[in-house]
Amino acid sequence: MNNWKIKKLATNIKFACTLLFLMTGVACNHDPLTITGRVVDNSGNSLSDVSVWACYSGWGWGEADYLVWDKDYCSETTQTNQEGLYNITFKGPVSSRLRARKDGWVQTQDYNTSHSRIVLTKSADYSSRLRAESMQRELKHRQRLPGESETAYYCRVVLPEIQSVNLSYQDEPLSITPAFLKFDTQSDTLFAIRGSSRAVKAFSSEMVLKINGETPDSNVVLKSIETSCGPDVHFLEVSTPDLTAWAEPRVEILVPNISAMFDIHIWSHSNQL
Repeated sequence: MNNWKIKKLATNIKFACTLLFLMTGVACNHDPLTITGRVVDNSGNSLSDVSVWACYSGWGWGEADYLVWDKDYCSETTQTNQEGLYNITFKGPVSSRLRARKDGWVQTQDYNTSHSRIVLTKSADYSSRLRAESMQRELKHRQRLPGESETAYYCRVVLPEIQSVNLSYQDEPLSITPAFLKFDTQSDTLFAIRGSSRAVKAFSSEMVLKINGETPDSNVVLKSIETSCGPDVHFLEVSTPDLTAWAEPRVEILVPNISAMFDIHIWSHSNQL
């Protein structure tokens, strides 16, 4: 056997021994633990009939006979009594994770064997809390940043949220964001169109604004502004009547050349969810 084969065999043996050491050291070489504690709700009331068990991860064989480093080793499941107490005997490290499960309840944070109390939250309450937190994040996202321009706000907030209307206009594709961003102190509004400069210019000269089926006096100005939206995104500034004069105004854009009409969403910086 040549030196290269001897070195390769020695390397393979060393690797196998290392894995064997890791597997036996992590998965087997632990003293038995007696883990006790109580499961309670958010008010500190004991919860009975909760399934509790302990787990840790280590080297082991996966489902497809592959050696994995994150195989879970878990204790038997035990149930809490009327006082919410549990008792687990488990051969694992002191860093083992604790898991608790009960229908209609959810564990919202991590616990290990150093914790003597596990808190569960009602699933409905937890879902409501997540929705409220998500709404707060969205409201914060929708707030206009200090010094942020109208077009920058449109690119950051409005454009990603409103689904575009795709049209074939004069044999060119146009992607229209059907949302008028209402300026804070003026009657002007702003909306975006993605397409070539020629097609957007022709579109802006033809479009007709309708409010509740009527055609008010309006002025459309194509604004050539470099924005973070992209080089093919153009903005149209539309002067509209005071939309607050209508209780629930329906704003539409008519494009006579292609007999197209679509609804426009009115957006302001103070939009609520």
